[in-house]
Amino acid sequence: ASASAAWLDALTGVDGVEALVLTVAAVCVSAILVLDVYARSQKPKRALGPDATAKIPLALIKRTELSHDTTLFRFGLQSPEHILGLPCGQHIALSYMDADGKEQGRPYTPTSSDVDKGHVDFVIKVYFPNERFPEGGKVSQHMHGLKVGDTLDFSGPKGRYEYRGKGVFAIKKLASQGGGFEIRKAKHIGMIAGGTGITPMLQVMRAAFRDAGDKSQISLIFANQTPEDILLRPELEQCAAEHDNFKLHFTVDRPPAAGWDYGTGFVSAEMIAAHLPPPGPHTQILLCGPPPMMKFAVMPAFEKLGYTKDMFMQW
Repeated sequence: ASASAAWLDALTGVDGVEALVLTVAAVCVSAILVLDVYARSQKPKRALGPDATAKIPLALIKRTELSHDTTLFRFGLQSPEHILGLPCGQHIALSYMDADGKEQGRPYTPTSSDVDKGHVDFVIKVYFPNERFPEGGKVSQHMHGLKVGDTLDFSGPKGRYEYRGKGVFAIKKLASQGGGFEIRKAKHIGMIAGGTGITPMLQVMRAAFRDAGDKSQISLIFANQTPEDILLRPELEQCAAEHDNFKLHFTVDRPPAAGWDYGTGFVSAEMIAAHLPPPGPHTQILLCGPPPMMKFAVMPAFEKLGYTKDMFMQW
């Protein structure tokens, strides 16, 4: 009893209170450090490091032929627990050294995302030599010839646009603009894609559909030459069937003689007005496709319909 009384007397003294405070503080600091270490251990490892210019070699682990000129390439990350570490809406550069010792590279947007561990997927359309482009697409032709086990160099993240969910986009400002980000918020997200330009659109769509709290209304016009050229058509049509907040419209230059329920011809002002959200403060239109399509079809239509620069983003 006397020992307990002495202990209580010590605590009620100034020195005892100070000792108790220091002890509690030490315990709290230790707990915070333990929790921080635990939290760090639970974060997935990122394949892409802090240096966006550093090249990381990754090996092809699977390829799936989707059509005569389109292939799904799957590259393995450093471990089954790694994620790529690419913000939604951004892209990475794939490169290799050609036979002459020159680096050849091109930016691509994966069709997978950071919810996929251990690998990264790309849907690539190969551009063979033709009259307009005698050399064709060097990187796509190189990838067409890849075998399982072959490697490519990856670097990134790259790009100015990022989808942060629930209709929020962050646009990286240039250094001449003071740096930082411009934030845009949208209730209605329109998309115009041509050919392989569907891949960044698909990233944003998948992110929005995974989040039950993302109520963004999404509309897509996807332009191609023929129905056979439409990349990932089954998935897009499945999304339209499963999500009430997604509207899909295809248009092709050369439709079949029968059985085509979508549009024909180039993207026009009339097509945009019919299938995408109108200009307004809650509208953002995402664009990715061949430069001639954007210059001669989309931009004149935007000017006619009244879309301003703060209402669209071009990949």
